[in-house]
Amino acid sequence: MTAPPTPADQRSATRVVFPEPCRAELEEVIVDLRELGPHEVVVQARRSVISPGTELAHYRGDSLVGLLPPGQRPHQPFHPGYAMAGTVLAAGPDSGFAVGTSVLSHTPHQSVVRFDPRQRVCLPLPAGIDLDIAPFARLAQIGGISLQLSAARPGDTVAVIGLGPVGNLVAQLAQDSGYRVVSVERSPGRRELARSTGLSTVVAPEEAGDAVAPAGANLVLECSGSQHAVLLATQICARHGEVMMVGAPWRREPEVAASSVVARVFERFLSLRSGWEWQVPLYDKGRSVAGCTRWVLERLADGSVATGQLVSGTITPDRAHAAYGALDSEPERHLTFLFDWEAT
Repeated sequence: MTAPPTPADQRSATRVVFPEPCRAELEEVIVDLRELGPHEVVVQARRSVISPGTELAHYRGDSLVGLLPPGQRPHQPFHPGYAMAGTVLAAGPDSGFAVGTSVLSHTPHQSVVRFDPRQRVCLPLPAGIDLDIAPFARLAQIGGISLQLSAARPGDTVAVIGLGPVGNLVAQLAQDSGYRVVSVERSPGRRELARSTGLSTVVAPEEAGDAVAPAGANLVLECSGSQHAVLLATQICARHGEVMMVGAPWRREPEVAASSVVARVFERFLSLRSGWEWQVPLYDKGRSVAGCTRWVLERLADGSVATGQLVSGTITPDRAHAAYGALDSEPERHLTFLFDWEAT
């Protein structure tokens, strides 16, 4: 007979949950620490960052009725988050981690989480990196994968459409890597913020064609998830260039005709492809999610990529509802929030 758990065998944790559209709450969950698998780890959260594109789609309920086939749509209650910096509390003998190691993990907004790092990326943090910065490696890696997979090379023109956290960060990565970067954003407030992060050429959509002239952009990273933006991407892309869809198309935009996109792809010999990160393995000697994340962590650690301007505030998780509401209703003012799990 299995012995009943003792208080030392369990850890009470809290996590963010969307019980219904446009509602965020905290709920308690018990993390069982018994019989840890040889590859498993238990991580104590310290900071996590909201990824507004994906998380707001789930918060609003867009993902419940959007473009995904019904069988692949997530259900509510939904537990958001996938960018956390924390400390290893316990580790299996084959996990590769030691207790006390500071890590970046692709895990939800949860104060204590148990998982298998073979199924979710978990990486040691570089020495000295600020905890308020480390979670952004996850958001920057989303677009960083496309930079690594593109045929474009430093010196080529890269256009980034949509300057939320993911677009802003990949534009910074591209600029730091030696590309000529044109950053495109319809929101005046986000354009001004983008300039404050050091991006050199930031324009409105109607100015994008002139900004990439005369030849167009060798690579266009569409980071907003808007089908209107995909149409713009095909307009400003150079002949034989690439358009990568980094932003997930959560909402239908029936006024954008597929024929308009297809015609430009056909006429300009474009490559239109997915920029979804899961096209590469989690871990591999070649291109991988973990490998790209390591590269981004190095750029963050050496100060090549700025994150502070993207954050409206560092808050306790019990303010999650207000944070998601602000991101949804005031996108001009708020790009993201950090959760401070140590302050709870």
